[in-house]
Amino acid sequence: MVLRRSEIIQAVYKLAQKRKEEVYLVGGAVRDFLLGRPLGKDFDFVLPGNPAGLAKELARQMEGTAFLLDDAFGTWRVVFKKAEGNPEADFCVRQGGDILADLRQRDFTINSLAIRLADIFQNEKPLVIDPLGGTSDLRKGTLRANSEESLRQDPLRMLRAFRFASTLGMKIEEKTLGMIRRNSSLIRKSAGERVRSELFAALHENQAAHFLRDLYQPGLLLELFPEIGEWEQLSQGPHSDFPLLEHAFRTVEAGEILLAHLRDLSSPDAQALKELFDQVLEEGISRKALFKFACFFHDSGKPHTRTQAPEATVFRFLDHDQEGQRINERLARRLKLSRRSLRILSEMTRQHMRLASLAKGGAVTPRAKYRFFRDTGKEGLDLVLLSLANAVGSGKLPISFDPFRAPSGDLGKILEAGRELWRYYYEDFSPKPAGPLLNGKEIMKALRLKQSPLVGRLLGMLKEAEISGRVRSREEALEFIKNIDISKPVI
Repeated sequence: MVLRRSEIIQAVYKLAQKRKEEVYLVGGAVRDFLLGRPLGKDFDFVLPGNPAGLAKELARQMEGTAFLLDDAFGTWRVVFKKAEGNPEADFCVRQGGDILADLRQRDFTINSLAIRLADIFQNEKPLVIDPLGGTSDLRKGTLRANSEESLRQDPLRMLRAFRFASTLGMKIEEKTLGMIRRNSSLIRKSAGERVRSELFAALHENQAAHFLRDLYQPGLLLELFPEIGEWEQLSQGPHSDFPLLEHAFRTVEAGEILLAHLRDLSSPDAQALKELFDQVLEEGISRKALFKFACFFHDSGKPHTRTQAPEATVFRFLDHDQEGQRINERLARRLKLSRRSLRILSEMTRQHMRLASLAKGGAVTPRAKYRFFRDTGKEGLDLVLLSLANAVGSGKLPISFDPFRAPSGDLGKILEAGRELWRYYYEDFSPKPAGPLLNGKEIMKALRLKQSPLVGRLLGMLKEAEISGRVRSREEALEFIKNIDISKPVI
């Protein structure tokens, strides 16, 4: 049995026997067991008394770290950072007079399931304690709230309902949807870091676009992000076949298709790109999830920058990338994103039109390729994918297209330029050169300069020329430097 093979469950059971404490396994691990899925990295246990002693002893025994997670509910968490996948175990004080009362106070029927640890190891088929029909709901694929009051007590549970529905492939029952519609405004009371955790867990999965669409229907997405209030009716003119809201949804859909096709890229950088998007940027946020968030919010500045000349027939959105950057930085702070995640989101928003502009000029020059990554760094790799998703999300191709079969028109140009930028980054830009052809002192000597910021700018120009292939030797470097007119501003 999969539950018996878990090292964490084994260790907790042995400690419970030693300490003569009755411990129950509850929530997600029980649900995964009943669904026949591999156990996740999170384990939840319930005890009748204070769990501090058991949690601390488990941490000592398994080289983990124990700490008080929630004083109000007496919840302790043990994090096993040395174990594969960094699993966690939460230990809660039982709420109510017995385990049945505790389970009835939980969020959804599929999480109101428990198994006594002793049953797992002492009986061939452990008894699943199920007071609200969660096992039946699991079989039917139905997500049902235990009560409307449980949603009011913790409004984040409404967001969690859509996350579970998306990741488990379930359907929220109509009665529960009605509860969510009536109480959607309460979600604003939820702390930003808790919203972040649920939101980015859902965005990491493969049905993120459907998750966002479903979240919009009962008003939850609008309550979480009032910034999107004008999007549904905002026409983009010739820039897109759809209003801004639909364009945002479709850009996420396109982004997911592109991510799924990375492994099919016929180029040596395909695996490197896949590994890039699998990166964890901070606890609970993968690069892939942040990319999808950027796909949805990349045009957030458009409602605030829309203009129309008196005699013009189309709208313009001048500097919407910069306005969107400011808006998205505020969103990141509200969600308590790390500085690294904020920086990546900010850069992707500000630069999201850059590749399309480059592609319009035909073949991308070595100098333009260098400057693209000089300005964007590794985030330039994400930007290529965002540019493609943006073009597809504008309605120029059906959303079910095969993205790497050489589409024509503007999208074909963006794809061709993007693939060349990916290749350039991994083959030319990223590898560290043996060393600069000239250092600062040599430049000062050659041009008879004193130490100043000008020397640094000249070094930057030389590096650009070297990486782009215009300068290949020390002699060519000296000639290049001497031909720069330093009497004019050097950028």
